[in-house]
Amino acid sequence: MLTIIYPIIKTPSGNKRYAERILKGLNKAGYAHKEVGIKKIEISIRGKPFGGIISQSLALRLKSFNDHPIHSLVPELTPKNGDIVTLHDIIPFIEAAKFIKNKYDSKSYEMMYRNALNSKKLISSTNYGKEEIMKELDIPADRIDVVYESIDHSKFFPDLENPYPNNGKVHLVTVGDFNPRKRFDILFDIISKNSELELYHIGPVNSWKERASKLMKFASNYQNIKLLGPVSDELLRRYISNADAFVYISDAEGFGLPPIEALACGTSVVVNDLPVFKEIIGEIASISDIEHFEDAILRTVKNKKDRKQLVNYSLKFSLENEINNLIKLYNSFR
Repeated sequence: MLTIIYPIIKTPSGNKRYAERILKGLNKAGYAHKEVGIKKIEISIRGKPFGGIISQSLALRLKSFNDHPIHSLVPELTPKNGDIVTLHDIIPFIEAAKFIKNKYDSKSYEMMYRNALNSKKLISSTNYGKEEIMKELDIPADRIDVVYESIDHSKFFPDLENPYPNNGKVHLVTVGDFNPRKRFDILFDIISKNSELELYHIGPVNSWKERASKLMKFASNYQNIKLLGPVSDELLRRYISNADAFVYISDAEGFGLPPIEALACGTSVVVNDLPVFKEIIGEIASISDIEHFEDAILRTVKNKKDRKQLVNYSLKFSLENEINNLIKLYNSFR
């Protein structure tokens, strides 16, 4: 019988949402499986996350797994006899200088990927991601399956109740925590220089307290940058649905769900020029380098795409599609 090992995470995160969707989808499909949750315990030291990977690794060692195939939904939860692991990204390998700065970082990432890279099958969210894994980690193509991630269409759909003030501004929205790779520093700087634009940032601090403090201090100097913090799914949907555009300037992504969630709400999207975005939403989104990002925003707002077209495109990333592809992989182990 299939065993799913998933992280139990208190704070909002992409991995938490991924786990929730996979478990929800498998249960809805009626596919027999066992669920094993491993709690992640993480604290903030000097404004940065600490201890999460180590806590999960230690907790995993206390478990034994005998039913196969075993699918680990994050690499750090891969046991030695694991069969399948989802590699959401390999950014720490590609941008090691940014992520591995001391012995603690080096040890943490070694623990995170040690067993994962020895699994029989690795899941990449994109074809571009698969190419990166092959190139950077020297893993053969036949060990890597591409399964596009999904969004929860029960949470993201057009909502006509407008939360924005009627002030004549161009209302923009962005979503995410304060992980440095999200590059909200650049986005805030762009918005601060154009008083006609009004940006609403939605998302938790998580363990990025130092980074959040700096950005909050910067934003406090400008009336057109609003930091709303975490909000309910309902309010998030309303802000995204009624924005003139969803903007996302992240400089490193394994997949990037927020822009697709915006499409599902019928909102035009502007994203940074990354290969992953070209692959998954290049046909429908405005893609721009950082230097011309403001121009891209203004063009997008002036030439909004049809809402129905955007929503229909988002259906490519349905939970049913993702689960069906995973089930095919699970059945191949029988």
